Parts: sequence; structure tokens; C-alpha cells
Amino acid sequence: MALTVCVLLSCILWLSLTLGEQRTQTIRLPVEVVEAPAGQALAEVPPTHVQVRVEGRGLDLLRLLYSPPVVEVNATTSRVDVTDEVTLPQGTSLQIEAVTPASFEMALEPRRARTVPVRSRVEVVPASDYELIDDPHLAPDSVEIEGAASVVEGMDAWPTTARTIEDLQDTVEVEMPLADTLRRLVDLHPRSVQVTARAGRFVEETREVEVGVTGVPSGQDLVSLQPSTIRIRYRVLFRDLFKARRASEFFATVSYDQIRSDTTGYVTPRVHVPPDLHIRDADPVPSRLRYYTFVSES
Repeated sequence: MALTVCVLLSCILWLSLTLGEQRTQTIRLPVEVVEAPAGQALAEVPPTHVQVRVEGRGLDLLRLLYSPPVVEVNATTSRVDVTDEVTLPQGTSLQIEAVTPASFEMALEPRRARTVPVRSRVEVVPASDYELIDDPHLAPDSVEIEGAASVVEGMDAWPTTARTIEDLQDTVEVEMPLADTLRRLVDLHPRSVQVTARAGRFVEETREVEVGVTGVPSGQDLVSLQPSTIRIRYRVLFRDLFKARRASEFFATVSYDQIRSDTTGYVTPRVHVPPDLHIRDADPVPSRLRYYTFVSES
């Protein structure tokens, strides 16, 4: 017990002597621009930190290390003397010996505002046997940016932060913050967007339809197609499968102008699918039809 008490007393005595001694320490202080002239904005990013060599008692230096003050500068002049802007805690023995950099330039330009589209950096990976129903939707799809003229006018889009959404099987909505690589130069509004992505399972289906000929002049040439019916092979979102089987908007046509301009004896039918259903890769089978024309007698 006596030995322990002696060791503790020795440590306390050593700490009191050490923390009471005058020492020199280099500390990294953050820099923040707090004011700019009306109608002006920074065109270049100022230093984010400065190195300050400080002399003082060990205890005061220790407090400064754990709670470094922010160096607040005003962008009202083209050149900032950093030494004049460093404020050390009052009631201490601390003194500044050197600041690096001692000064820096403030590049100012007229302030401009414009609206640019948002570029999504969200990658959506559907689950196995699933596909994206449509492109991910952004709301809002544009953002208002404000800053120095040369910075703002040189931007054509503003990206979101990067993220990957995996194994999607339904609908997902996520709030995505916008990237802030130019946060100190450009103000954003809003600072985040909502990304909506939809995935679904598509199945293959076929349907038989008659092929109609459109644009035939009345009382003139008559046209016969061989064959007159075809199968349409397509993929459809599973939840739309039964609607696609009953939809009347499923049909195929050949225009009379196609036949008039053809020199091969075959034409390709045009497939029409319901616009309100999610249908992909609709192909006619067979892909070409033979045709015959008959001139009507007057």
C-alpha cells in the first residue's frame, strides 16, 4: 500500500511539473469563411486548416489540443492575414509564435444562380429473374445551385452520393443526399432527392392476331397477305399477364405504302401492343409476310 501511494504521488508530482512547464506545440486549426461581400462568392476553395505554433504552459496546450478554436475569416478583402484572425482562449499563457500559411488570397467573383439536372449515382441491381420496370425516378430531378459565376456556369449536372441497391424485387424509395465536393463554394437547394426504383418479374407469352392492311385506296387495289394471321411473341410483367391476354389493343398491321414501295415480295408487319401494359420484345412470328395484289375492274 505504501509503495502504491508513493507511485501515485510521484505521478501527480510529475504531471503537475510537466503541465506547468513552458512548452511549444504546433496545432492544426480549422478555417471557416464566415462572410463575403454582397453579390460576391468565392471562386476558389481557401485553405481548410492552418498550422499554428503556440508557446505556453503544458496544461493550456493540452486544453487547446482537445478543443481547437475555429479560425473565422471574412472574405471582404482579396488577401487575408491569418495571424490576425487566430483567437486563442482568454485567461491562458498561450502565445502565437508562427502561423503557416501566414496569409492567403481570396478569389471573389460575382454571385450567380442557376438550375441544373441531378445525375443519379444510385446503382440498382434487381434480384435473379427480375428486371427494372423503368429507369429510377428522381424527385426533384433538378437542383438550384448558387456560387461564383465561373464555378456555377461550368456545371451541367449535380451528382447524388454513390450507393448500390441490391436484390430488388419490388419498389424502393430512398432519400439520397447530393454530393458535397464543392460545399464550400456552392450552395445547394434542396440538398437531397428521393430516388424511386421499381423491379418486377417478366414472363414470356404468345398471342395470335390477324394482320390488317391499312391505307388501301377505296375501290382500287385489293391486297391479300400470306399468312393472314401471325403469332406475337413477347415478354410481359407477370402482374399484367392476364390483362395482356384479353387486351383488344394487341394487333398487327401492314401499310399499303409498304407494299407499293416493296421490291422483294415480302413485307414486315408492325406489331401494336397495349400502351398501358409493361410489354417488352414484341416480335412477329413469322417476321415477314408474302402479299398478293388484285386490280379491281372498274
